[in-house]
Amino acid sequence: MSYVKYVVPADELELSTIIKARDVAVDLLKSAIKNRGKDPNNYVIRDILPKTDLGLANEEWKISYTNAYTWETKINLTLPEDKFIVLYGVQVNSAVPKTTAIKFYKDINPIDVIEIENLYTYDNPIGFFTPIVWSESETIRIDFYGNSSGDEYIVFRGFVAELKRKTITG
Repeated sequence: MSYVKYVVPADELELSTIIKARDVAVDLLKSAIKNRGKDPNNYVIRDILPKTDLGLANEEWKISYTNAYTWETKINLTLPEDKFIVLYGVQVNSAVPKTTAIKFYKDINPIDVIEIENLYTYDNPIGFFTPIVWSESETIRIDFYGNSSGDEYIVFRGFVAELKRKTITG
């Protein structure tokens, strides 16, 4: 597939490169806001939350696989007006990781697939990829491919932009 991306393990990066990756993600988020004809100065940018922003069951980075060796959709929601999301990294906190790949969609179109199994050969299973941005009214869908059933503790590195003075509920 032409949209397959490589994940760069954090252990192979200098701290300054990781900080730059965060800055690039924020800049892309601001550009997405501008592209909608809005002023980024009217928005608060904060860390992404699993339940509040991505619709997981709790404010805990946990998904549950029901089957092995199949794609399972775990995140599927349409962003409300004035909400923007960028993802740029992934971290696996499970003692015995199950996830081998992640597929990202914008609306119904697959836009990226990342293979993360290579991260498990490092002390810190954290990786960074080219940032992916979703803008207001777009559907964000994320499918996960696991090698066994059960719980997986998988964290996305990303940010959310929302209008200032908006009440955050979860």
